[in-house]
Amino acid sequence: MSGAPAPPRSLSAAATIVIMLAGIGAGSLVGALVPAAAGVPDGVLLAVIAVAIGITLLDVPLASFGRAVLDRRFLAAVLLLNLVVSPLLVYVISRVVVTDPDLQAGLLLMLLAPGVGLVAAFVRRAGGAVESLLSIAPVLLVLQLVTVPGFMLLFTVAENFLSLDGSRLPLAVLAGIIAPAAVVTALQLVGVRRPRLAAGLRRGAAFTAPATALAAGLVAAVLIPRAGERLALLEAVAPLLGVYVIVLAPVGILVATAFGLPLSQVRSVTFSGGARNGLLVLPIALAFPEGFAVVALVVVLGMAIEIIALGIYGLVVPSVTAQSRSVLTPE
Repeated sequence: MSGAPAPPRSLSAAATIVIMLAGIGAGSLVGALVPAAAGVPDGVLLAVIAVAIGITLLDVPLASFGRAVLDRRFLAAVLLLNLVVSPLLVYVISRVVVTDPDLQAGLLLMLLAPGVGLVAAFVRRAGGAVESLLSIAPVLLVLQLVTVPGFMLLFTVAENFLSLDGSRLPLAVLAGIIAPAAVVTALQLVGVRRPRLAAGLRRGAAFTAPATALAAGLVAAVLIPRAGERLALLEAVAPLLGVYVIVLAPVGILVATAFGLPLSQVRSVTFSGGARNGLLVLPIALAFPEGFAVVALVVVLGMAIEIIALGIYGLVVPSVTAQSRSVLTPE
């Protein structure tokens, strides 16, 4: 018997967009109008983010890691897109802000981590293979623990990122990422034999968007006053985040088509390339030393742009892939 929870009844794609933008917008407004918000302890931010990450992971079958290898072509397509093609594009994009280490770090964090949470609602609306994408999510999560820091070090070796104070990073990763994932995995394992618990986990997954919006909004409210004049530098990053999601759409379709995947999986692969895991990297962004407040704000900005892009993907990807049906494998 599988330890994976059944597909959750998540919010609609439109509701997800509204909630995310409202949360980030409200937090940004508070940050701009209430400078005292900068005094909120980082421990509070980390706790809220950890809870949000736990809620986001409720619909990810962490306890069923082996399911990912059942469809090797789909897994290979997603890994090629997210661990080879995407990092190459991110490296090129990051060169634009190489003279601003905090902007570069935020951009790399945001774009190097494949998304596994909010994207499900958009994939479902677009007629994509939601279950296929969720089944490989545990693999993506585990690989991110290696690939994100690995690529960041590789891409910033010339900028001496290793010289930064990383004393807060272990606690941030342990408390903000590993602990929530471990708790959710344990709950899913227990839920295999306790249907009521499993049902509760499925219901809890419906709060993914509100929890993510709350965490991102709180980070914006607290760090905007801390960023000071460097806040204006975010204008240089926004177009780069847009370039990423624009380029990854056709590239994702081409990669998935090359693997001979059916139409629904082509759509899922495409969404996996555009969706990023901003929430999961926020603990890492918060662990940067004083003076790097912009790092987390770049991630929050990326989350806002990403949610809009996923909405556009939901309108464009089904149409483009349907028009290309003649070269795609039938369902």
